[in-house]
Amino acid sequence: MNLVEAQIFIALHPAVAAVCAGAVGACVGSFLNVCIHRLPKEESIVTPASRCACGQPIPWWLNIPLFGWLALRGKARCCGAAISVRYPVVELLTALLFAASILTLPPAKAAVAAVFLPLLIVLAGCDLDDMLVPDAPNLALVALGLIFSILLPSLHGETSASLEVVNRLHAAGDSLVGIAVGTALVWWIRIIGEIVMGQEAMGEADIILCAGVGAFCGWQGALFCLFGGAVIGVLLKFPMVIAVFTKKEADSHVPFVPSMAIAGAIWFFRGPELVQAWHLWVNG
Repeated sequence: MNLVEAQIFIALHPAVAAVCAGAVGACVGSFLNVCIHRLPKEESIVTPASRCACGQPIPWWLNIPLFGWLALRGKARCCGAAISVRYPVVELLTALLFAASILTLPPAKAAVAAVFLPLLIVLAGCDLDDMLVPDAPNLALVALGLIFSILLPSLHGETSASLEVVNRLHAAGDSLVGIAVGTALVWWIRIIGEIVMGQEAMGEADIILCAGVGAFCGWQGALFCLFGGAVIGVLLKFPMVIAVFTKKEADSHVPFVPSMAIAGAIWFFRGPELVQAWHLWVNG
């Protein structure tokens, strides 16, 4: 099935396409849970097979996305230990994002979303769970963003040139500019924050993540990832933001990667519409 046939099938059978995409997404989400748990601990995401915290292996039927957690009612079968609600949440979130991608994006971009969005979920999950963002998925975000930009110029809206190689070169340039803008912005904010506040304002992981979003979404996506992420972060973590500026808890950590990841996903889905809305608002 080529891209045109896939688009026709989705248009004719949106419910079937959404269910199939959601099922795949739930399975991907199950693997993302493994990555979120193991990557910060520098453990292999391949071996050993899934096991309980007590060391007992988990039967395959209890590894079925969503079903396993619900069947166990959130408690391990072997030892009765509580299973974090993060597991079904990640599986459900990934399923919903995959379904939304197949229904709202062109097939080629939806395929890219199946790589971009899971990487964002892993990075956000690691920061929430361990306040530690592993380098591997973060750097992969940057590299894959550049590669996909070259393979799919329409990712950056580069489709106007008659020669495909020109479109690819323009898209590569857009991706590189996005990486540069994302890196420079967060780096300068980090430096200024250290001077003004006397402590690290943003980490290296924030720099790489913003560059990765820029690689997939261009410089405008990098801007939105940073500043839109800041707004989202304030809305989601307002009490923690206040705590950071109190004398008693001046060293409190506010996880910023999840907010940046949400902003990056929003731009990936609706970036052009946001630009158009901005222009309409500015022009009255």
